[in-house]
Amino acid sequence: MKKTFTLVTALFFSAILFAQSKLSISASGNADIRVMVDGVKYTANGRDIVINNLKNGNHTVKIFRAGNDRNRYNGNNRGNGYQLVYNNNLFVKPQYHVDIAINRFGKAFVDEQMISGGYNNEDDDDWGVDNNDQYYDRGGTRAMDNNSFQQLKKSIANESYESTKLKVSKQFVSVNYFNATQVKELLALFSYEDSKLELAKYAYDYTVDKGNYFVVNEAFSYSSSKESLMDYIKNRQ
Repeated sequence: MKKTFTLVTALFFSAILFAQSKLSISASGNADIRVMVDGVKYTANGRDIVINNLKNGNHTVKIFRAGNDRNRYNGNNRGNGYQLVYNNNLFVKPQYHVDIAINRFGKAFVDEQMISGGYNNEDDDDWGVDNNDQYYDRGGTRAMDNNSFQQLKKSIANESYESTKLKVSKQFVSVNYFNATQVKELLALFSYEDSKLELAKYAYDYTVDKGNYFVVNEAFSYSSSKESLMDYIKNRQ
């Protein structure tokens, strides 16, 4: 039975870790650009460079723009060629489209959006809920859907040790988004107050409806834990 649970957990992790993402890069004024991602060179097809089926995780991204500069596209030699305008380690979330735009001054602007997500824009000042009970924030970020969340809860609940539950929970939280009620349900899987408080603080930055985070307090047994979480949130704002 334990081996079966471990296999289910591993398969669920694999589904998240290997979910494909997308990276697009463009430059203003139809400038000629070249890109290196993890050492692999890409050239523009028209104005944009689009890399589909990109594995999520950390990637080394270098962007070169045509011009007189010392950093050539080969990465090392100096002379006339392409100017290095962006050189950074980029973390790409599962099933996210990351867009990098280079303006006329060579400054990079990075944005991201969930590929399968959307935004309920009927009221720009309110939190939206779609027909699948999936919560959105004003930036278009969507909380984990209910089916995936129930699988996640089962995977965490099947772990025998509290410390392992906490570690697994943080790993999942770090690559997803949740609503406040989901965070409260995650905390209910833990026995110790300290574990609940640690996860509640960690999950705050990954919650789409922070205005409803007060519901998380219902998972605590002691007022001191509630006060500690409130103090943490105040310092984050």
